[in-house]
Formats: sequence, structure tokens, C-alpha cells
Amino acid sequence: MLEILAEVLEEPIHMDIRSSQAISLEIDESTDVSVSRQLDLHIRYLDKEGQVYNQFLDLVSVMDGKADTILSAVKTVLLKKGIPTEKLYGLGTEGQLS
Repeated sequence: MLEILAEVLEEPIHMDIRSSQAISLEIDESTDVSVSRQLDLHIRYLDKEGQVYNQFLDLVSVMDGKADTILSAVKTVLLKKGIPTEKLYGLGTEGQLS
């Protein structure tokens, strides 16, 4: 039920992101108290009037903090959510990604 509700709420946002002229990603890899690594993805995009929006995109588990692992996770999220990579112009990270 939660997944269905999430899809209904996310779809208008994803439509706005897909129609945006430019998007950027903000990612941060962290470890929770159970020592599970997670990748937090946020997206910044412009609406039709040029207003900038920041939205939570996804939180995914990753096996390690290696660049290949993070890149694969980011690509999977973008593909799953239908985010156009040809409109991706920026990437922001907090701290160091290992």
C-alpha cells in the first residue's frame, strides 16, 4: 500500500523533473547505526517558469562506498525513475566519497 501511495505522490514530481531544462544531483553516502551503507539522492531542477526546486529522490543501500558501486546505484535510480541523464548538468556531494 505504501509503495502505491508513494508512486501516486511521486509521479507529478517526476513529470516536472522530466520536463525540466536542466537537473543536478546531490548525493551523500553514509553508514547507519547498524553499519549498513546508504546512498541519499536529492535532485535539483527548474520548473517551466525557471523556479528551482530541491526534491528527495531516493535512499538506497549500497554494499560499499567505492566509486563503481555508487555510480551503479545512481544509474539504477535514474533509470528506474525515468530521469533524463542528458539533462544532468551538475553533481554535488558532501565530504568525500570513497
